[in-house]
Amino acid sequence: MYREKHPLKSVCLLRLSSLGDVTHMIPIINAIKNENHRTDITWIINKTEYELVKNIKNVRFIVIDKKKLYRSIRQLYKLRKSITFDVLLHMQVSLRSNILSMIIKSNRRIGFSKPLSRNFHFFFNNEEINCRKNIHVLDTFFCFLKKISINEEKLDWSLNIVNHDLQKKLVTSKYVVINPFTSSRRFNYREWNLEYYKDISYFLYKKYQIKTIVVGGSSKYEVEKSKTFSGINYIDNLIAKTDLEELYIILENCDAYIGPDSGTLHMASMLHKPVVGLYATSNPKRTGPYRNMKYTINKYPDALKIFENKSEDDVQWGFRVRNKKAMSLIKIEDVKAMINKIMS
Repeated sequence: MYREKHPLKSVCLLRLSSLGDVTHMIPIINAIKNENHRTDITWIINKTEYELVKNIKNVRFIVIDKKKLYRSIRQLYKLRKSITFDVLLHMQVSLRSNILSMIIKSNRRIGFSKPLSRNFHFFFNNEEINCRKNIHVLDTFFCFLKKISINEEKLDWSLNIVNHDLQKKLVTSKYVVINPFTSSRRFNYREWNLEYYKDISYFLYKKYQIKTIVVGGSSKYEVEKSKTFSGINYIDNLIAKTDLEELYIILENCDAYIGPDSGTLHMASMLHKPVVGLYATSNPKRTGPYRNMKYTINKYPDALKIFENKSEDDVQWGFRVRNKKAMSLIKIEDVKAMINKIMS
């Protein structure tokens, strides 16, 4: 196995998205910095996700803007002329990242192993990570560190985000955060019934005198659905009204978080908040709140049995139950029971 004789002088990390996976990248970046503070670190990342991590110090960001792709590619070519990296950590499996990786000059190009890759990802690398099967997504990221002889798995989520005005406003009250939305990809089916969240919010207010803040993105779908939460005195509807830094501060000061698998869930977990994760279509052992599964509701085995007539042993790691009815296996009483555990 390859071992570094000298500290790495330069590392390029290619992970564009999504918000949850970018959140998982934070301890990876910090581990590299902790190993050798002199290492030149470059991170190639999408414009949207960059807004969360832009305050990380001593990292050069190459921001990819889908709407200005030509300009973004010019940035990469400029980088190519100025530096040949010791190592490229190609940490995204997508056609777009494959294409962008071709522009980057690096002596070592480390990517996922064939069983973990698609879109011919392995053709664009000259080394691959060695990982145990059936592990959490973040643990696969730690495998990249081991490949460059960094064995640290300390969860350092430091982001240096400060908003004094918002923090002062939030610390005066107790509240729970809900993000009912997930990825907009077709056949995702990870969302729970919006009316159920209203019932949960009423339960929180009636039993514990705790208000709910509902958050979400600015897509046409989310804005339209946000009307479900309007005009209710114990719900603050902030859907499409926060940027990622404001969302971070809101989560940092909350008492608990409730929602399906999403980037917001992983941010709340990163901040060590009690997370009631709602899982039925995907396996929380792979994509759940990392080392924070105490309050996760896991109906994935039931969904596999009911809708696929299979068990976890019968399907590949990462298999999703693509059935609209799967999330209905999670009952309101299941969520209330978890809330009672958190509040007790």
